[in-house]
Amino acid sequence: MSFRRISALSRPLHMRFLSRSSRRNLTTPPNPTSPPPPPPKDAQSRLRRFNNRLPSFLRAYTTPLLTAPATHVTSFLILHEISAVLPLFGLVAAFHYGNWLPDLTSYSGFEDGTRRFTRWLKKKGWVEDVDADEVASGMATEERVGVRLVLEFATAYVATKALLPLRIAGSVWATPWFARVAVAPIGRGVRGLFRRR
Repeated sequence: MSFRRISALSRPLHMRFLSRSSRRNLTTPPNPTSPPPPPPKDAQSRLRRFNNRLPSFLRAYTTPLLTAPATHVTSFLILHEISAVLPLFGLVAAFHYGNWLPDLTSYSGFEDGTRRFTRWLKKKGWVEDVDADEVASGMATEERVGVRLVLEFATAYVATKALLPLRIAGSVWATPWFARVAVAPIGRGVRGLFRRR
C-alpha cells in the first residue's frame, strides 16, 4: 500500500487560501448544543438593573434570564411592561365605571402615584386645577372630576405595585412561549425585510 502526497496545487482553488481551522469549520457542522447568542448589551444591562432592584426572593425567578437568549430577555421585558399597563388601566376603568374606590392612601407609593399621575393627567389635558399635595393628604374633595381621576389612577398604581411578585412570576412563566410565538417570528420577519433591501 503506497501513500501519495497531495501537493498544494492539486487542491481546489478556494481551499488553497483557507487556513487549516477555516477548512475544518467548512466541513464540520455547528454544534447543536452550543449556547445561544447572548442578548444585546442594552437589554442585558436593563435587565441586570431591574434584577438588582428586586427583593431577593424574586431574583430566583429572574436571574436565569441574565444568561438567556436575546429573544427570552426581550419577551420578559415586553411581558413585564404589559403586566404593568393592563392592570393599571383595567383597575382605573373598574374604579371609574364601578363607582367604587378602596382607600389605599396609607400605603407606600400612594403619594408618589398621586404626584406622577397628576402631572401626567395635566399634561394630557384631562384635569386642570388639581393639586397633588392636596390629593395625597386627603384634603381634596372627591366630588371634583379631576380629583376623582387622580385618586383612581393613584389607587390603581398602588394595587399594580402590590401585584409585582405575581406579575414577575407570570412574566417569567410565559417568557419561553411568548419568545417562540411572537418575538422570534417578528425578529425573523424584520431580518428578512432588511436582507431583501
